[in-house]
Amino acid sequence: MKTTRTRNRQPLSIKTSRWAAYATAGAATAIGAAATADAAITYSGPLNVHFAASSSGQQVSYFNLGAGNSFGLAQTNLATSIGAARAGVFGAVSGAFAGFSASGFPYVSKLAFGADINGGNFSATAAVGTMAFAYGYGNSQWLASGTGYIGFRFNGGSGLQYGWARVTMDGAPGNTFTLVDYAYGDVGDMITAGQIPEPGSLALLALGGLGLAAWRKRRSMAAAA
Repeated sequence: MKTTRTRNRQPLSIKTSRWAAYATAGAATAIGAAATADAAITYSGPLNVHFAASSSGQQVSYFNLGAGNSFGLAQTNLATSIGAARAGVFGAVSGAFAGFSASGFPYVSKLAFGADINGGNFSATAAVGTMAFAYGYGNSQWLASGTGYIGFRFNGGSGLQYGWARVTMDGAPGNTFTLVDYAYGDVGDMITAGQIPEPGSLALLALGGLGLAAWRKRRSMAAAA
């Protein structure tokens, strides 16, 4: 008759000092990753600034890009229910929006989520370009209601930087709109429309925190024994 032998499996034992080392390394790695992600992309967070000028007025706002650069958005109420939307980038001479020229007028391109900002067309030479005008003006791409992205670039003194602004249009002919949020990368960074800092860095921080918590719990249990 066969005898079945049962092997007693001992739980894996990790020394307290090693728990501390793992936790410290995890936290350090997480903090480093978070700093890298934050340095790569500067994100505004949700803004939801609504542009709707009063009768025969204009609403203009500028948003800081650092080093004396900014991008601006404007909505003009030309007459009852008739409006215009414009965008521009200001500061260094290299400041520009992704767009094109038609019949001598600069237009702002409406980009889709995930569009390559660095590879966009920045041939427009004017500081300000048209997004939408009344029921339609030339080659306006922002007449329909819905959300799109504006691509922009600027130079803070160290080289070109690229970014995007997310805009939700209310539709023609009023062409009021909302700036949802915006972001831009560091010099040399590639960025796509809608790209924000990676949330993975937060997960790494949480992992490091779990390691520290486990180490503290194990130390408390050892002290009580």
